[in-house]
Amino acid sequence: MSTQRRARIPLAVRREQILAAALVEFGHKGLHGGSTVAIARDIDISHPNLFRIYPTKHELFVAVLKHVFERVEARMLSVGESAEENPLDAMSDAWGVLMQERDLMFMILQGYAASDDDNIRDIMREWTREVFERVEVLPGVGEDGAHDFIAQGMFYMAAAAMDLPARGDAWAARFLASGA
Repeated sequence: MSTQRRARIPLAVRREQILAAALVEFGHKGLHGGSTVAIARDIDISHPNLFRIYPTKHELFVAVLKHVFERVEARMLSVGESAEENPLDAMSDAWGVLMQERDLMFMILQGYAASDDDNIRDIMREWTREVFERVEVLPGVGEDGAHDFIAQGMFYMAAAAMDLPARGDAWAARFLASGA
């Protein structure tokens, strides 16, 4: 009887697989409700192997948050910073595309929800500060413009989490169009 060993997967690839599975698990269930057993099962690795790569559930949750922040930075903030005209419009369009990835929206919301944890709260404060300050210094934006942009982004993130844009309800359409 021959036992075949599975091909080894490079560590960088395995980390990406774990982060993708953890994004879904933590995004839907949060830090305390998310299961590392489910994450390991989703990518077909043993639970101990998961903890060899990310030693604690908390560390994995933080890694997912940072991964999400990197995506927002690359796909929204940098777009606004490189726009020659109307940086807020460019970032708003980019945020609209990101909102279609509801798991990203869920994970950001879960980060804020887990802010009773001192470390998570510090991470979320730092990220929120960084976003605010990067938006604030864009040409013609300032404090009030950055505040309004982030507030609207939070509103639309909550709407995306509720899947309002896809529902087609008349009230949801009016609600999303109001204030624009």
